[in-house]
Amino acid sequence: MSYCNNCGKEVKDTARFCPACGASLDEDAPSPDNQNDNVSGTPCPQCGSIVPFGNVACTNCGSMLNPEKHTAAIVIGYICSIFIPIIGIIIGIYLLTRPNRDVHKHGVIMIVLAIVLSIISIMIFFSYMSYVNSMSYYNSYYY
Repeated sequence: MSYCNNCGKEVKDTARFCPACGASLDEDAPSPDNQNDNVSGTPCPQCGSIVPFGNVACTNCGSMLNPEKHTAAIVIGYICSIFIPIIGIIIGIYLLTRPNRDVHKHGVIMIVLAIVLSIISIMIFFSYMSYVNSMSYYNSYYY
């Protein structure tokens, strides 16, 4: 068994692409059998080879098995990160669990955005409350 240079996962010697991250392995590796009867899995939408369950990418051609972009979740997540930060954090965590690496970066940005805006909102709230408290002190002094 060899290891992927990109993510470090263990891969079969016959694999041309890493089943975990989809990175290209050694170009000189022999092609695996496309129809392996003793391996159960799903057929690859690109090349038709059997991909074992649990793999994110095809070991033969490297295509992602779940290339969903999650556009609706990303848009709703950004909106919620601004107005309802706890929902933005939840959607960000959801996006981190998706197999698409492009979606992961949006999840991280949403979580950071929601946390930063929450801290700013809390600071503004306490500053305002402090101001209101100080004004009530001065108003009671003059009356």
